[in-house]
Amino acid sequence: MEFFINNVWVIPALPLWGFLLILFGRAFNFYQNKYISLALTVGSTFIGFIFSIFILLYCINNPETNTRYNILWLDAGNLKFSVGWLVDNLAAMMLVVVTSISLLIQIYSHGYMEQDKGYHRFFAYLVLFNFSMLALVLSTNLFQTYIFWELVGVSSYLLIGFWFDRPSAAQAAKKAFIINRIGDFGLLVGTLALLFYSLNWWTSTQNVLLEFATLGQAGSLALANAGPVLFGLLAIGLLLGPIAKSAQIPLHTWLADAMEGPTPISALIHAATMVAAGVYLIARLYPVFELSTQVMTIMAWVGAITAFIPATIAITQTDIKKCLAYSTCSQLGYMVLAMGIGAYSAGLFHLMTHAYFKAMLFLCSGAVIHSLADQQDMRYMGGLRKKMPTVAYTYLIGTLAISGLLLSGFWSKEAILSSLYTQGKGLLLVIALITAFMTTYYMFRSYFMTFEGEYRGKAHFHKPSKVMTVPLIVLAIPSAIIGFLFSGSLKSIGIESFDRFVFNVHAIHGDHGGLFLPICSLIIALLGFLLAGVIYWDKLTSLYCSCFKNIQKQITPLYKLSINKWYFDDFNNLLIKYLILPISEFLSIFDKYVIDGLVNLCGLSTLYKGKALSLLQNGNVQTYLVTALLSFVAIIMVMILIYIV
Repeated sequence: MEFFINNVWVIPALPLWGFLLILFGRAFNFYQNKYISLALTVGSTFIGFIFSIFILLYCINNPETNTRYNILWLDAGNLKFSVGWLVDNLAAMMLVVVTSISLLIQIYSHGYMEQDKGYHRFFAYLVLFNFSMLALVLSTNLFQTYIFWELVGVSSYLLIGFWFDRPSAAQAAKKAFIINRIGDFGLLVGTLALLFYSLNWWTSTQNVLLEFATLGQAGSLALANAGPVLFGLLAIGLLLGPIAKSAQIPLHTWLADAMEGPTPISALIHAATMVAAGVYLIARLYPVFELSTQVMTIMAWVGAITAFIPATIAITQTDIKKCLAYSTCSQLGYMVLAMGIGAYSAGLFHLMTHAYFKAMLFLCSGAVIHSLADQQDMRYMGGLRKKMPTVAYTYLIGTLAISGLLLSGFWSKEAILSSLYTQGKGLLLVIALITAFMTTYYMFRSYFMTFEGEYRGKAHFHKPSKVMTVPLIVLAIPSAIIGFLFSGSLKSIGIESFDRFVFNVHAIHGDHGGLFLPICSLIIALLGFLLAGVIYWDKLTSLYCSCFKNIQKQITPLYKLSINKWYFDDFNNLLIKYLILPISEFLSIFDKYVIDGLVNLCGLSTLYKGKALSLLQNGNVQTYLVTALLSFVAIIMVMILIYIV
């Protein structure tokens, strides 16, 4: 299996070649057949998936695996930047998650996009995104990571705005791009500051600059050189990148708007790839973050608030994709919360389980939308279980998984809750439990509104093709069992728990607090299911009596807060309109008339001085003599005045 470790570069290289072949093949009109673009995309990812499986098996059998290969890229004095690849347990896990989910999404995309006139362009963007994410996962240092971090952002911009002729899609792409640039600016400043305060250590030890393997030692030196305050600001700068990429409060507003892209892209971005990149980078930078208790606390509270607020927004959404988008924000908040309290393995465990069931949920929603002629409003759905049972039951599996009702999400979420409990984080635990209740409620609400009752829409229904339903069935398997497999319950047959698998990456684990919390979380999930069923399931709506209606009237202000997404977009629009734009206009005027004016004044003054002096250069000898005489007299008079004074 060492062959696959030594040639791991093939995994991102194949998608890059696929992108170039599609790009130039279409640019020079070498082929017209859609299956060629499909084969290049799926084939490159499939080979990468096979490589990833063997690499994961090797890491399981050799848990101390930490293979690094670096190539010098830039050499400028003391600055020697390298690129290469890193294979350890964390990278192996992410490779399998990204390649497996991407492969199924690409197969699904053929059925979803087959009639689209931009089919080839779509798959070119898709395989470029795949290359960017896989290269990011394998990056050996922070410098290289930043390069592919930005390339992931560019790829997502292209995919979100794929239907660029739609103003809403173009706006959503720009919004995602700009908000992520805010976070990326913080990441860049933090990276440069970390390098500045630890440069002597890197150069004296001859280590690769900003290499993840030795980042903890460099971080300790940076803390000693910068002091706790500046180091805290440095770490917050680094954290801003994941906050934007993983859609954490307050840089989360782009994620729901990103639903303007094709649904397979929603699955790709919201599952294992772009949004997970932020949590993955936190894991890589963990040795730096844990040096500052204050930054870890900030991280935990950012995660907790992000878990709570988007969940309150999701409970009122009528667009099925936006409901799932806010659900993604909330679940990412869980992961960041876990990282912030030191439950490193629990956060990554939830990243893995969430990737599978959330990808499946989005693909299910895409099958529904595709079958209903692009209808996304759940108020005009209903009764679809009888028409598309495969989609309905796989969506139900995903709903059970994310709700924590014994399927995959139960085990990873329980690890986070148990860590909060054992560490005495009472308030954070309460927020997490309330969020778990809301998660179950809005997910079963979406299921009942879409698949149960009677059909309420007018769109003509057509069944999704097998190329769209087979990936759902395949994704349903890990969505149901992968949490249990890696929960530690099967140690007797040789399957270790997830935290044991990543222990050599970092030694902090999520502890368990007995049976109290699992039972408590199950009861909370069941209550969320019951409330959603009473309100939205036709078989239980007879229990929806006047007392519930009276309660509904009392919570109207809260409903308005939720339906208006806590007014984050309104606040941002006001901030842009009344602060950022006026400042930008003032700076533009200042630059045009003051800065440019001073520059132009210097040029004009030199020009007119030259013209004045040119009058003396007229070729007349008498003029030169008079000028010389007057100059001589002036010099004599100045000297006399100086002598007298």
